[in-house]
Amino acid sequence: MGIRRMLLFGMLSLAVGPACAAETPGGLANPFFAFKNSMETAGPASVEEQVKILADIGFDGFDNRDLNDLKAELEAIDRHGLKLLTIYFTVRIDEGETPFNPLLPEALPLLRDRGTILWCNTHSKQFKPSDPAGDLRAVPIFQQIADLAAPFGVRVAPYPHINLWVESPEDTARLADKVNRPNFGTSFNLFHWRALGDRKQPIEEVVRRVAPRMMVMSINGNDGTIAVEGISPLLEPQIDQYYAVLKAFRDAGYAGPVGLQCYRVPGDPTEHLRQSMAVWRKLKERFETASPSQ
Repeated sequence: MGIRRMLLFGMLSLAVGPACAAETPGGLANPFFAFKNSMETAGPASVEEQVKILADIGFDGFDNRDLNDLKAELEAIDRHGLKLLTIYFTVRIDEGETPFNPLLPEALPLLRDRGTILWCNTHSKQFKPSDPAGDLRAVPIFQQIADLAAPFGVRVAPYPHINLWVESPEDTARLADKVNRPNFGTSFNLFHWRALGDRKQPIEEVVRRVAPRMMVMSINGNDGTIAVEGISPLLEPQIDQYYAVLKAFRDAGYAGPVGLQCYRVPGDPTEHLRQSMAVWRKLKERFETASPSQ
């Protein structure tokens, strides 16, 4: 490229860059999916019926638990035009434990190029929650999972869960630093972040640490203090809180999937899932009408 063309290209780049930034959509385009546990208390046993409910309500996807009924779930998801966005996948890091489901290698070809994330709930009896001493055991396990998953376009992220070894969003970032694989990243769970109570970091600090490599996040209704009673659907009185969290991640560049966590919710799941979808749609409307500074 000649000097004149280089200068012209540079001038065009300077002219186009700010205009493109100003035209960045202000809406909420993240795929919205339901956790498997939204169906596990009172939902239909058939995965076909579960997927049909979600499709009828307007969800973009579903998840799976530990590869159970994976083939049947994928077939149902394909029939109804949804996506399998996550698999809640158990990992154990203690010596002598089977670290993960040995069926993973034969399941991965079914997940080829579907955009699925293995969302790893990570257990240890030897190490306390968030104890970095467990990294020596955990990092090679996660590297193995990520390396197995990479040829199929499957990504991997630790799932922060109160009282498990990976407990906080910052734990997922620490592990992502050490695992150092392109398909291994971070995640955020609103319920389990709230459940940390006084130990949780401000959302601004969480976003700064987690957002650059974040693969998936979730939202829910109640505030993290009544886990014994379950995790509720989205609640309209809390819409300001959801908006603030989603906006913080959106403004940091996150455009990936957002999961709905509903645990031990009684009654017909069609009802509570419709309730959550109504709140989600109000959130989308709010993002679409908000000014850039809001």
